[in-house]
Amino acid sequence: MGHSNDLPPSDGASDATQHIASLLTRASIGVVHLAPDGAIATVNEPFTELTGWSRETLLGNSFADVLVTAPRSLRSLLTEAPTDGRSTTLTLPFETADGDVVACEVHFETVVDGDDYAFVGVCYRQPNRDAEADLSERDDLQPVETDPSAKAFVALADAIPDGIILLDSDSEIQYANPAVERILGYPASELVGGSKLSIIPERLRDAHLSALNRYLETGVRNIDWEYVELPAHHKEGHEVPLGISFNDFRYNGERYFVGLFRDISPRKEAKRALEEREKRLRQYKEYTSNLLNAIDDVFYVIDSGGNLQRWNRSLREVTGYERDEIESMQTLEFFDEDARVTIADAMAECFERGSVRVEANILTKRDERIPYEFVATRLDDPDGNPVVVGLGRDISERKEIQRRLEASNDRLEQFAYAASHDLKEPLRMVTSYLQLVEKRYADALDEDGEEFIEYAVDGAERMREMIDGLLQYSRVETQGDPFEPTELDAVLDDVLTDMQMRVEESDAVVERENLPRVLGDEGQLRQVFQNLLSNAINYSGDEPPHIDVSAERAGDVWRLSVRDEGIGIDSEDQERIFRVFERLHTRDEHPGTGLGLTLCQRIVERHGGDIWVDSTPGEGTTFSFTLPVADARDE
Repeated sequence: MGHSNDLPPSDGASDATQHIASLLTRASIGVVHLAPDGAIATVNEPFTELTGWSRETLLGNSFADVLVTAPRSLRSLLTEAPTDGRSTTLTLPFETADGDVVACEVHFETVVDGDDYAFVGVCYRQPNRDAEADLSERDDLQPVETDPSAKAFVALADAIPDGIILLDSDSEIQYANPAVERILGYPASELVGGSKLSIIPERLRDAHLSALNRYLETGVRNIDWEYVELPAHHKEGHEVPLGISFNDFRYNGERYFVGLFRDISPRKEAKRALEEREKRLRQYKEYTSNLLNAIDDVFYVIDSGGNLQRWNRSLREVTGYERDEIESMQTLEFFDEDARVTIADAMAECFERGSVRVEANILTKRDERIPYEFVATRLDDPDGNPVVVGLGRDISERKEIQRRLEASNDRLEQFAYAASHDLKEPLRMVTSYLQLVEKRYADALDEDGEEFIEYAVDGAERMREMIDGLLQYSRVETQGDPFEPTELDAVLDDVLTDMQMRVEESDAVVERENLPRVLGDEGQLRQVFQNLLSNAINYSGDEPPHIDVSAERAGDVWRLSVRDEGIGIDSEDQERIFRVFERLHTRDEHPGTGLGLTLCQRIVERHGGDIWVDSTPGEGTTFSFTLPVADARDE
């Protein structure tokens, strides 16, 4: 490759030259001889069979006429090769006489004879470019020294990258082209005249000789001569895998064999590497399957059409369906009618936003319904298609615990309500009788007696306030209204109207931002603002209260804040203030039941939010809480 062949003048060709020229002239591989201007000067019969055009039609016409298109690389060859001597292998699309397109790999060599030059190309039809030359068996072949293209054919044999060996019937090597040395390490001078057994591994020689004798006697071939892969012996002692094509022909009454071969070590190595990768891939796939099947949770991969692409053993065990049944089912078929809309919406959300979490009942083959929580993420499969990958976990136990907890809470709330309600009546009687005693026996009571009765009435009043607080606390879940879109500006307006007298008496200043629209219970939210504003006024210190009410969007929630500049709260006390009946000050210092902040926390938690406090003693306090966004209009 990469050189031209200068052929010295010769009055005639050697026997080997005649044999090779005859071989290439009669080969099943298409050979074409081009003049310097690209016109077809000579073709062999396989080339006419390849294209479907007759020899008479082809000769003299431009080589480009038999191509679907003439690439720039071909035009470059015809113009540049005579000056730089380059050889080229091109893949060209031939247009046959029938209008079909045949792709061939064509190896071109430049043949120079003095001032004259020409191009010779050998055509390997794809994908069988390694196919063996089909030599015609004819006894009437004539020496080719008078054929002007013989030199070109021999030059081509010397230049092609595949090895060519010519043998006689005694297995003596008559010709070996230069490629043989590159492939097997033997120069032609060491091979020609010697036995072909030198390039056959010793372990295969007996079998080869037996098969050859059988063929010579019976004509039966024990291997595929068109193409076979066999090892050859390299001069350095190792074996080289070859892809070989064989044929035989007669010349001057003698039988000759020709072999066309190439080193397939790279392909073998690539195949071995591919097999190793496939083996590792199978091992990894098996490992992954075993890993997924060891998980108690349901694993799944769903495509954009709602089809299950992959799942683990847990899905079969949970649903009771067999593998072939699952393969024919859509994802939504694993859920009852009530849950299908929820699952369809969740899958759409996952494909759109990238992740989702949803609860739904799996419908089994036995028509059982099992509560599951599904967590999924959107990924791209190896082909770039979006899929949903996730896990489903049985939450039956959690649901049962939740049900029992809710039932227990209901009973506790009912008990608290009943107890509080029942306590109010005797407490009212105690207060009434104490007031009656104070009124009827006022003249008989001394100063201490009046003080005792005053303490008793005051204690009863505090008890009544605590009972009322407990009633409110117990009713947060059971007596609350359904959540609806609520304008917090209107809620705060109502609260400030109710507290107008107290605000004025304390000279309080309330500054506010525009508040958002949230999803909640308007009555309970009014109570939250009232308690927080009352708290800010109560703990304002010696200065008139200054209160700021603000709102800030944080994802799917609004963060509301009520900030004052009062006395503040010590850091060690900040967790205590949300406990039931927890007070940091005496009633004489600051009035209250100790239930206001606890009630705020219960209401906010009912709305799915959080409430917390940030405070510095002497500088003020900020209570913050979150509430859900009302709807898409707030986006």
